[in-house]
Amino acid sequence: MKRIIMADDHAVVSTGLQLILNQTIDLRLVDKTKNGEDLLEKLHQNRYDLVLLDISMPGKDALDVLKEIKVTWPSLPVAIFTMNPDESFSSRMFLNGAAAYINKETHPDQIINILRALLRGEKYKTHRQQELLNEYTINHSGNPVKEHETLTDREYQVLHLLAQGVKKGDIANSLSVSKHTVSNHRNNILKKLNLSGNSDLTRYALQHGIIS
Repeated sequence: MKRIIMADDHAVVSTGLQLILNQTIDLRLVDKTKNGEDLLEKLHQNRYDLVLLDISMPGKDALDVLKEIKVTWPSLPVAIFTMNPDESFSSRMFLNGAAAYINKETHPDQIINILRALLRGEKYKTHRQQELLNEYTINHSGNPVKEHETLTDREYQVLHLLAQGVKKGDIANSLSVSKHTVSNHRNNILKKLNLSGNSDLTRYALQHGIIS
């Protein structure tokens, strides 16, 4: 029986997936956490075969959690689980070690098939995700890039959160940095994207599919 742990702060989602997996003979959701800090603590305490990681949770940012998992448990497959249909963040997740980037509206049978593939050591990408990854990789090989692709991972995280209207203090708590650091990242983002404020930033994010 393969042991799966899930970090997701929506009880309906985690409970629903647990019911789905319990109908299989080979997969079990044996642990659920509501944030990245608790997930990392459980990973240190127990053995799991696969991690399901929500992209939007309170506390530690999902990308930072993913990076930490891949440093400490490099062979442990991590599937990103998200409600956001936009896939523009998928490339950064794949490049930082994610094995799959799954929309929560995916059919349960397909989710099960994807998880089984990951447990066999495979990776899963949709055709669109592969296209975005190819484009991202090509653009970072010396060709002209879109402005937001020049952002660091941290700046992209801050952009994503600011564009969703998350307050500076909440972003600081989520990323475990100071408000001053968040302000510096915001200033760098505005400079790199040639924008004047948060309203322009949100408009840019919508236009480029960073948020929907």
